[in-house]
Amino acid sequence: MNTAYIYLQLYKLFDDVTPVPVDCGQLCDKACCKGDDSGMFLFPGEKEVFNLLNPDWVRIEKTDFTYDYNGKTYTTPIAMCQGFCDRYQRPLACRIFPLTPYLDKNGHMDIIVDPRAKGVCPMAKGFYLEDFDAVFIKNIKKAFSLLMKNKQFKAFMVEYSKYLDEFKRFYKSVSYTHLTLPTNSL
Repeated sequence: MNTAYIYLQLYKLFDDVTPVPVDCGQLCDKACCKGDDSGMFLFPGEKEVFNLLNPDWVRIEKTDFTYDYNGKTYTTPIAMCQGFCDRYQRPLACRIFPLTPYLDKNGHMDIIVDPRAKGVCPMAKGFYLEDFDAVFIKNIKKAFSLLMKNKQFKAFMVEYSKYLDEFKRFYKSVSYTHLTLPTNSL
């Protein structure tokens, strides 16, 4: 089974499920979709979706964020838009914003409020995970529990979590809550 197909199936989990049951873009005038230098990392293998669909509203760029797997260094691509998109072609990171997966010190997968979102999203600043839609959180757990079965994805998550830790130190005064995924959550 190809990676693009897996991501396309995971995307469906978020077609009709959002962080809150209203258009949260009305709270902040869609701040997460604005900015000339902002974008969303693509998770390992997710670039294949954009190679397949070739949407005209997004450009994929290289970043300096890398991770090692099986003796090879991989560069993480970023999806850049111009403030608009086809909602059904958005990357997984956009679909789960302002939450993100995170590996704790013991290697357990958590879902957390993304510390990078705290400067952009009113929900990231003031919400606890319990304030987000329960189905939304459940679907994030499903998606990342599946992706974590892939060894390359795990290698990415180790470095990604270290990267998020760098942002956490800037937001120490802001509540940084997380929800641990039980091993039998599915």
